[in-house]
Amino acid sequence: MNELFSLGLILLLALLAGHLVKFLRVPEVTGYILAGVALGPSGLHWLSHQHLGALEIFSEVALGLILFSIGTVFELRRFQATGRQTILLTGVEAALAGGLVVAGMLAMGSSWPVALLLGAIATETAAASTLMVLRECRATGPFNDTLLGVVAVNNIICLTAFSVVATVLDVSAGLGDTEAVVLVFNSVFTFIWQLLGGVALGFLVGLMLASWATRITEHGEILILLIGAILLCVGASRILDVSPLIASLAVGSTMVNFSKRSRRLFSVISRTDPPLYAIFFVIAGADLDLNLLSKLGTLGVVYIAARSLGKLGGGWLGARWLGMESGIQRNLGSALLSQAGLAIGLTLGIGNRYPEYGPTVAAVVLGAVIVFELVGPISTRFAVLRESS
Repeated sequence: MNELFSLGLILLLALLAGHLVKFLRVPEVTGYILAGVALGPSGLHWLSHQHLGALEIFSEVALGLILFSIGTVFELRRFQATGRQTILLTGVEAALAGGLVVAGMLAMGSSWPVALLLGAIATETAAASTLMVLRECRATGPFNDTLLGVVAVNNIICLTAFSVVATVLDVSAGLGDTEAVVLVFNSVFTFIWQLLGGVALGFLVGLMLASWATRITEHGEILILLIGAILLCVGASRILDVSPLIASLAVGSTMVNFSKRSRRLFSVISRTDPPLYAIFFVIAGADLDLNLLSKLGTLGVVYIAARSLGKLGGGWLGARWLGMESGIQRNLGSALLSQAGLAIGLTLGIGNRYPEYGPTVAAVVLGAVIVFELVGPISTRFAVLRESS
């Protein structure tokens, strides 16, 4: 089976799965993921790892577009009014989720490095599936704005928490040694470069996009410009070794603040990107290895329970503390359960950087991701519909 056939199969089965799950009142994104599981190595094996690798570029473009869209939450006027509240709210839910996971892992006898690494990863909420559910439900209003803001800041907090934990582990590896000092410097520099380098790259691409957008009016040309800018941003992120997540967020936030025509551009892309999103989630489903569920073990169950409790309780506690609307207090935590992209990326990085901890972390996180990516979108949809009712 060649890549073109695979791509056609992905799109058609995604469409079929999206229609089928509507009868079950399940989000389309869950249907896409299940279609991917059926097609991938864990199912019929029609999509091999080789095919998935060849199609990975579509996933990267789709993720870039998703984060570009989420970047609109950093519109200066809006963020000045709600930014402090969003940061505090996100800090509460992330701290509670991460803290409960750390406590749970230590209680189960895990080493403190494994507990800290799992705690940092547990803070992440998947941006892609959350945005897809919001779009499908055509969600608007304070709950939608709050959720998007929390998801955007959440991923930055996750990256920061992981960098802090990595620095602590490097220090503990040989405090006072010259090698340890070098390791700490590399950890801090890598984090700063990932964050500030990503912001700088996204800002430059966003400025280019905002400037060029004033000279383009035709729908097709706008689409070419947008996708070209995202491809440029994601590709440059790879070359410069900065975070494509941060860079794509920065492109969106720059665009919404520097271009008067940004709303039209975001409208164009929201009407055109569904095929890329379908490909993204089918590939994500095909990448899920269901065999990991049998290896999840007690640690994995505790991780899932502790993270779920942290997200649910943290959303409620943070919103209540800040005096937010009762609907946000009741429903926000349920919309924060999805976990995927950044968590998987950090887990794979741990395997290379800390091989002594990698297998344990991978078994827990990758197994839990299967659960959260199937349950999370359903929980998010439930929260959105309950809030709007």
